[in-house]
Amino acid sequence: MKKIVVMLFSLIAIQAIGQNNIDYNKIILPDYVKDADFGEKLVQLAWRNNPGNDVFKQRITMAKLDTWRYKADWLNFINLQSNINEYTIRKADNLINGKDSTAPGFYPLYNIRLSVNLGNIFTIPFDVRKSKILQTIAVSDLNSQKIAIRTAVLKAYNDFLLREKTYKIQTQMLSDTESSHKLVEQKFKNGETTFETYVSSLNNTNRLSIDILEAENDYKNAKLDVEQFIGMKLEEVR
Repeated sequence: MKKIVVMLFSLIAIQAIGQNNIDYNKIILPDYVKDADFGEKLVQLAWRNNPGNDVFKQRITMAKLDTWRYKADWLNFINLQSNINEYTIRKADNLINGKDSTAPGFYPLYNIRLSVNLGNIFTIPFDVRKSKILQTIAVSDLNSQKIAIRTAVLKAYNDFLLREKTYKIQTQMLSDTESSHKLVEQKFKNGETTFETYVSSLNNTNRLSIDILEAENDYKNAKLDVEQFIGMKLEEVR
C-alpha cells in the first residue's frame, strides 16, 4: 500500500512539472535569431558547445525507445510459425499452378498461435507508463540544464563587465596618480616640498600599482570564466 501511495505522489509531481507556464524554448534563443544582444549570443554559444547537453538529450531518446519497446511487447502474444518442407512446398506450387494438392493436409504452410500471459497484461502498461515518466523527467532535466547554463553564463558575463570596468577605472586612476607624483617628485628635487609629502605620494602610487595588478588579474580570470562556457575567445564572438 505504501508503494502505491508513493507512486501516486510521483505521478502527481510529474504532472505538476509538466503544467508549468515556462516556455523552455525561449530560455536559449534559437540560432536563427540574429538580433540577440551580446549576452544572449554567449548563452547560445555556451548551449551549443556544452558537451554535457548530449547526455540529457540521449536520456530523452533512450526513454522514448523504451516506450516504443514496451508497447511492442503486446506483439509477443501472437506467435507466427511457418512449416517449410517438401509437402508444403509441393502444396504451394500446386495451388499456384491451379492443380489439386497432393500434399497431406496435416502439414499446413503456416501456424498462428495466440497466447496470453496474465502477468504481461499488467506489467506492460506499467512499463510503458514508467518509461513515459522517465521521459518526462529527462525532458525536465534538459530544461533545468537550459536554466542553469543561461544563469551561469549571464552571471559570468556580468562579472566580466564589472571587472573590466573596474580595471579601466583603476588604470586611469594610476595614470593620473603617476602624473601627479612626477610633479611632486620634481618639486621635491627643487626643494619646493617636504620629504614626507614625496614619500606619501610615492606610497600612494605604489598602492595603486598593486591594486591595478589585482584588478587586471580579476579581469583576466573573469574573461576566462566566460570563455570556459563558450569554448572560444571572447574577441571571436560576433
